[in-house]
Amino acid sequence: MFNKPQIDKNNKMFAYITYTVILAFVIFNYQTVWSALTYIFSLATPFYIAITIAYLLNMPMKYIEEFYEKYIKKKNLRRGLALATTLILAFLVIILFISFLIPRVIESISLIIGNIYNYSNRLVTFINETLVSLNINYAINYESIQETLNNLDLTSFIQTSNESSGTFDLIVQTFGFFSVFINGITAFIMSIYLLYNKESHIRQLKKVVTFFIGYKRSQRLFEIGAEANHYFNGFISGQLLECLILGIMMYVDFRIISIPYSELLACIIAIAALVPMFGCYASFAIGFILVLAIDPMKAVAFSIVFFLIQQIESNIIYPKIVGDAVGLSGLYVLLSLIIFGNLFGFLGLLIAVPLMALIYAVASRVINISLYRNHIEVTDKIIKKIKDE
Repeated sequence: MFNKPQIDKNNKMFAYITYTVILAFVIFNYQTVWSALTYIFSLATPFYIAITIAYLLNMPMKYIEEFYEKYIKKKNLRRGLALATTLILAFLVIILFISFLIPRVIESISLIIGNIYNYSNRLVTFINETLVSLNINYAINYESIQETLNNLDLTSFIQTSNESSGTFDLIVQTFGFFSVFINGITAFIMSIYLLYNKESHIRQLKKVVTFFIGYKRSQRLFEIGAEANHYFNGFISGQLLECLILGIMMYVDFRIISIPYSELLACIIAIAALVPMFGCYASFAIGFILVLAIDPMKAVAFSIVFFLIQQIESNIIYPKIVGDAVGLSGLYVLLSLIIFGNLFGFLGLLIAVPLMALIYAVASRVINISLYRNHIEVTDKIIKKIKDE
């Protein structure tokens, strides 16, 4: 009866000692521990890819299943038809992209590389003539630019591109490509299982998490997860659709006014639009330089069309499609792009905005609840303690 506190104390002391030993081992052998953890987690790589595929496909699948719900009452049949329709649409998009866009984009890139010396000469000449007309005593040295281009060894790059079919045959025979292929097929099949039984898998995940961390912690975790899903789902689906519409609008208008490299420029603009704010300026700079090297008047037309469509997109299309799915001010958008871009590179730029929106929402909720419980009112002018009534 009197030994129980002593036993509890000894158990706690043993737990502290064990925790200290494990922590010291991890700190002094962090490289080995990190390598082991990386290897263990890499064993389930197809599963992570499957989750990503399922998450992306689930966005259109939800709407397709809701449409079928009006006509089909059996859940299994409705789910199967919705999944099949989603996969067919996804394959059609991929086939269209591979058969139409990729060859034209590759053709444009090859044309640019093959004529880059002529383009650079035209561009330098135009810039120097413009500087002279503005009475600016400065001229770009064409010889230094030509030397830089020669160092790039573009000829061998073009030859490598032309011989890519032979290289591809060699790659296909390697084990590495075979492994990637098997992982891709496995991930795709797993994603189908995840989508077909998504409610069951979510329920199993909730059970496991609740078992390990308890009821209260799991409740808070799932609330944050639901909020994260709201921001990521709204942002990703809206942003992808908005980028597709923007790319199509740019391509159609570029073709109408005969802007060179229409397919390549439309692809660059659509992909760059995935990165808010910075993507617009980067895609315009790249497109303007490419068109300017061929025809200065076409570059002016490109600029006018680009900014007109950009105004339509930012003021009409973006608010209706993406709307308030994120709801961050420009300051936090820039901050998120800088922080997550530096941490994770291009992937960080893609997830920066919804991730910052989630952090902002959770932090705001915690702070506001804490201030409310402590009866503190904060405005832009004063901070005061509210008395209990």
